[in-house]
Amino acid sequence: MKGEIKMELIRFVNDNLARSNCYIVKCGKKCFVVDPGEEKMTKVIDFLEKNELEMVAVLLTHGHWDHILGINSMMEYKKVPLFVSEKGYEFLFNPEISLCIWQDVEFKIDKSLDIRTVKENDMIGLAGITEDEDECIFKIIETPGHTSGDICYYNEKEKVMITGDTIFKGTYGRVDLPTSNPIEMGKSLKKLMQYPEDTKVYPGHSFDTTIGEEKRYY
Repeated sequence: MKGEIKMELIRFVNDNLARSNCYIVKCGKKCFVVDPGEEKMTKVIDFLEKNELEMVAVLLTHGHWDHILGINSMMEYKKVPLFVSEKGYEFLFNPEISLCIWQDVEFKIDKSLDIRTVKENDMIGLAGITEDEDECIFKIIETPGHTSGDICYYNEKEKVMITGDTIFKGTYGRVDLPTSNPIEMGKSLKKLMQYPEDTKVYPGHSFDTTIGEEKRYY
């Protein structure tokens, strides 16, 4: 990363029934917002304004309701690119697979937003998708299982991984939901266990862990 910008993650617990995590990823005075999951993202927006942070993108690990419900709130605050996996794109417009219909949640997203799809090994920098390793903040890891479109965001330099609902502390995400696949989940977990043991894992629910801690279970 150019300029040796130190990364910092700030966790917020979304005010929803699932108590999902939302993260601000600070890179100097610029930042990403990951998985905004409550209808009004007041705490996150207040933090951005108080700390004079420039949000450059919203990143999604997958398309379930408790990770996408705050997209409109964030885009009303500032229109920025929205990154989602190629297979996760459909979840933004289908209330059955996003589980919005299960939760009696109304969610509609404007197709005119700058929605950018990513796939395995794509790199995201502060200015968007990049092919320059020096500009890379996150590399995409496809981890289907919980949904067909789950992805993790990995920073090799900092050894930071945002895993959404693929890995939690001591367990993993449900595999009994629309588009879930337990066999694919098993493959995804084995794939993540190949990363350095001191990789810090920031999951979609509960508290952070490491790859080394989770290797005890797989």
